Parts: sequence; C-alpha cells; structure tokens
Amino acid sequence: MAKGYRFQSVDFDDLFDPDIMGNGPSVANLRSGGALRYAAIAYGSKRPDVGYRQGGVDVSNLWAAKGTATYTLPINGQAFSAHNQSRTNSTGSAVATVTFVIDSNGTYRILQNTTGGGNSNASDPISGTWLPAGATVAEYDVQFEATNVGAASISNGAASYSSCSASRSVAASVSVPAASLDNVFAEVTLIIRLRRSNGAISTTQILAKVGAAGWH
Repeated sequence: MAKGYRFQSVDFDDLFDPDIMGNGPSVANLRSGGALRYAAIAYGSKRPDVGYRQGGVDVSNLWAAKGTATYTLPINGQAFSAHNQSRTNSTGSAVATVTFVIDSNGTYRILQNTTGGGNSNASDPISGTWLPAGATVAEYDVQFEATNVGAASISNGAASYSSCSASRSVAASVSVPAASLDNVFAEVTLIIRLRRSNGAISTTQILAKVGAAGWH
C-alpha cells in the first residue's frame, strides 16, 4: 500500500525495502498510519538521497534501498575449521568439531575444538549478536540443517523450529582412531534459520571444515 511520500513521482514503498524484521528505524515527522519505517540500512544498501530529512540526515541513510535487504548473520558465507593430527603413540580417538551455538541471551558463538589423539585445543570462540535491537528472544525460533555431511557426524539441537528462549546448538565433527592410518575430512554446510513471530525468516549458511588423522 503506497505511503504517499514520493521521490521523482515514485512512492517510498518502491524505493525502500519493507521492515519485515520489525526493527527498522522510524521517522517521526513522516507519518502514514504511524511513524514511517522501512528495513534498516544495515540489512542492505543505500540509495541516492530522496530529499526528506530526519535530524538533518537524509532518510536514505536509515533505510535499505528496494531489493537490497538480506537477513543474515554477519558470519554468512564464512568457513570455520578444526583439524586434529594425532600425536605419535597416542591412543583413543582423535576428534575435531565445529559447533554453532545460539544463546538465549541474544548472542551466538562458534567453537572450533580438537580433543583426543594427544590434543586438547579450543580456539577463542567467535561471537556476535543475533537478536535485533528492541526484540526479545521469546519472539524467535531457530532451526538448524546440515548438508554435504560426508564423513562427518552431526549433533543437531534444533532439527525443527525450537524456541530461542533456551540455548541451541549444531555441531559437525569427525573422529578416527588415534593409532591408525585413517585420515578423514569433511566440509559440512550448516544452515541457521531464525524465525520471528511475525513470520520473517533470516537464513545464514556457514561452512564447517573438520578433519582428523591417525599417527600410525
């Protein structure tokens, strides 16, 4: 539905993406059934100025240009790795794991760990915020999916949509006997879907690269 604000005869609805995440900035002095708002520019790109200002700043600096908004976490498309090379004479199993965690405090973590095979290493977690400003965790569900699993084992704490009021995780790992000639590697795509109560879904994909090798 057209909002009545135009730039070069084009309505703002055709210039900016809609605020489907519910956290787009509003402009108090532009009103159409309430303060006008569109998708936050953080989700997309700026378009040329439209001649309407808020606090001396053109509103094109607040909202994502039409067709540019994408709703993903900042880690979308990135790869994370864990590799475990067993030490000579070690016993048991050598395991390498990449884990993604959605925490109920509104943050996320990625852990890259190796255990067994004479090794026990954990990198500093990569972390960030998944919860948009002004939202609550109770408004969100999360679902994880793993594809291209190959030789990896998957631990999935939210195979179907599950409330983000509790922390959830998904992990890809490989394991080999330390005293063996085995050498196993997998590149698993982990898909994270965050669904808000208004139906908006953001989809993020990361690559978990996990490998483990015996020493024998």
